[in-house]
Amino acid sequence: MTIINEKELLELDPSTLLLVDTRNVMGNEEKTKELVLNDPVENTIHIQENPFIVEADGHNNGRSPIPTAGVVKGLYDALSQPGKEIVLFANDNSFFHTRLYVVFKLYGYETTLYIGSLGVLKEVATKVEYNDVTLPTVFEDVDQLPDESLYATFENVKNSIKDPKHLLIDVRERSRYLGEGDNMDSKSGHIPTAVNIPNTTLFKNGTMSLDVLHDELKDIKKFDSVTVSCGSGMSATPMFTFLHENGIPVKLYGGSFSEWIREDEPIVTKETTLKERVLNIE
Repeated sequence: MTIINEKELLELDPSTLLLVDTRNVMGNEEKTKELVLNDPVENTIHIQENPFIVEADGHNNGRSPIPTAGVVKGLYDALSQPGKEIVLFANDNSFFHTRLYVVFKLYGYETTLYIGSLGVLKEVATKVEYNDVTLPTVFEDVDQLPDESLYATFENVKNSIKDPKHLLIDVRERSRYLGEGDNMDSKSGHIPTAVNIPNTTLFKNGTMSLDVLHDELKDIKKFDSVTVSCGSGMSATPMFTFLHENGIPVKLYGGSFSEWIREDEPIVTKETTLKERVLNIE
């Protein structure tokens, strides 16, 4: 996996870059079109949420199913050009770029993730060659599932939470984790054993950082395996990316809380802290 910041982006040769705009307004195509139209980034290729970032008929029973292999292959093949590095970006405080980055990774495709400010990327984009890319609308039927070493299914999570050496991290805001209300799902609370490390802890000045959570990482590394979850498998992708980059054996629960409650599994509202989980295994 390749992740670059502002300094590293500026050091790259613009002629070698294929800049891919993943900015979207979740579940709203019209608002997404307005966003891209009102705040354009020159010489970039925009990727819409459906079906490339979320596919209605994709894997899992959550709100944002992971795209199937044929869709991901079609997109990667369309973007791939000799001598070009595919660089994914989004607006500040976003997770659409990490989501697509992880989706590609789940099927064995390598891309580059930019986690610096959008302003710096816009400057670089003025020096990039425009590439006329036609995105596919018809896809192959590819018999391939997401990499099971990186992707957790509902059954995987149901079984793994019984293992004290496994850690489940819920990255949603604290109020949703504690069951104090949820404007996205019909129930509020969290999957049993899950600890809460909000997604916001990964961001500095609006952009994702790899230089955070030093104390938490020491504790997380004490577990044999880790799964990250959110509401639907979207906002958990920054944490997945962060932990994977730090050498943690981590999986993304693609269905996340929305799938868990659709399967009518039990939820809890009492907090379990990371320190409590560590004490149970030491």
